[in-house]
Amino acid sequence: MQIDTTAIIDPLTETEPIALEVASPPPVPGWFARATLTKWVPILAKFALVQAFVQVLGFAAGLLIVRTLPKREYAFYTIGNTMLGAILVLADSGISSALTAIGGRVWQDSRRLGSLLNTAFQLRRQLAAVTLLAVVPVLIWLLAQNGASRLTIVGLVLAVLAGSALELITRIYSVALRLRSEIRQIQNQALVSALVKLAIVVAALFVFLNATVAIVSVVIGYAVQYVMLRRWAHREVDRSAPTDPVMRSEILSVLKKQAPHSIYYCLQGQIMVWLISIFGNAESVANVGALGRLAVVFALLSSITAEVVLPAFSRIQSVHLLRRRYCQIVAGYFSVSVLSVVAVAVFPRQILSVLGHQYSGLSAEGILMAVCAVVSTTAGILWGINCARAWIVSPAFLIPCTIFLQIAMISFLDLSTVSGVLLFTMYSWVPSIVLSVWLAVKKMWGTGDAEVPHHMPVRD
Repeated sequence: MQIDTTAIIDPLTETEPIALEVASPPPVPGWFARATLTKWVPILAKFALVQAFVQVLGFAAGLLIVRTLPKREYAFYTIGNTMLGAILVLADSGISSALTAIGGRVWQDSRRLGSLLNTAFQLRRQLAAVTLLAVVPVLIWLLAQNGASRLTIVGLVLAVLAGSALELITRIYSVALRLRSEIRQIQNQALVSALVKLAIVVAALFVFLNATVAIVSVVIGYAVQYVMLRRWAHREVDRSAPTDPVMRSEILSVLKKQAPHSIYYCLQGQIMVWLISIFGNAESVANVGALGRLAVVFALLSSITAEVVLPAFSRIQSVHLLRRRYCQIVAGYFSVSVLSVVAVAVFPRQILSVLGHQYSGLSAEGILMAVCAVVSTTAGILWGINCARAWIVSPAFLIPCTIFLQIAMISFLDLSTVSGVLLFTMYSWVPSIVLSVWLAVKKMWGTGDAEVPHHMPVRD
């Protein structure tokens, strides 16, 4: 038995902030060693429990909306919510990824972290202005294309603008929160936001509920998170710190690599609604939006990974540990996702019944939606893992491969049907999955040693 200087170790990164002389036992071999599981499982289980409750609240609010709104109104809600997501993706364009990568080095320094946040705010305001000019006209056109009135269009556009303004700021604060591993804060703001959203929807049921009110409930949830995160950031981070030109240059470097991908992922992530809005009708849009509610389990898994696992993954300094954690994250996520698909396949009618009688005849589409959700969220997780280390797949490979595949699919898929759109979306994620895995393997097993600062101690 050797004597080692160790500490209270971060269970995901195994970093050593305070040295204490203790006797360390021989290392346990294997990538799923008992010591690793002992550290990981309590953290992930505790977070998952609270996050599951948050997702249940969100699911309950969404369920009330989908069961109450007529299909036509739910189609408008789906389009508004989808375009809100598009604005958030395009106005980010890699800023959050750059923050996570850079923040992994400066997260302990309040002033430098403040400089990083202020630099990111400056860049995000500029990107948001350009994004709104591009997306808002498309939102108006899609709503008009599906028969929305002028009053509905105006209400939804204003709600989407307010929601995007709040959430774009909140997402920058959230990066600092995750880097500091403030799990309780993350859970508190998510829980309060979900409760407020559900309360608004329940109250609206007794007064008046339409697509605009449903979107407003989402926006108010964003506002609650914004207030809570802003209060935490002003207490824990030096918000008076000046912007940093070096950090700005580093963020811009990531943006140049990732901006094409942001556009790509914006189109890919929203492509179901876009295609069915153009080639189908309001009823088909509502069907796609309602089936999307079945993806709540995958949203929970993605949330746990993004909030707990990826920030810790970005701080890892050991190449060997990096490889092991990558395989653990991917294997664990995929295993739970497959079990979720099996549940939908075995009990399709029972699961669809929660959406209401309007959607009871979509059993086959429900199973297909679950498979599509696994494929798309797997692509997102693989992409997120890479972004946590600022590993960006070249758009020169990814985008042409995807476009070529999509052109080939157009010739034999009926994009006016829900099934056709789901298949199109699912297969469109394949190039992203393949290239993300290829790049991660290349970085960790090919030139992986270059990704870890040599001045840092390597611990496995």
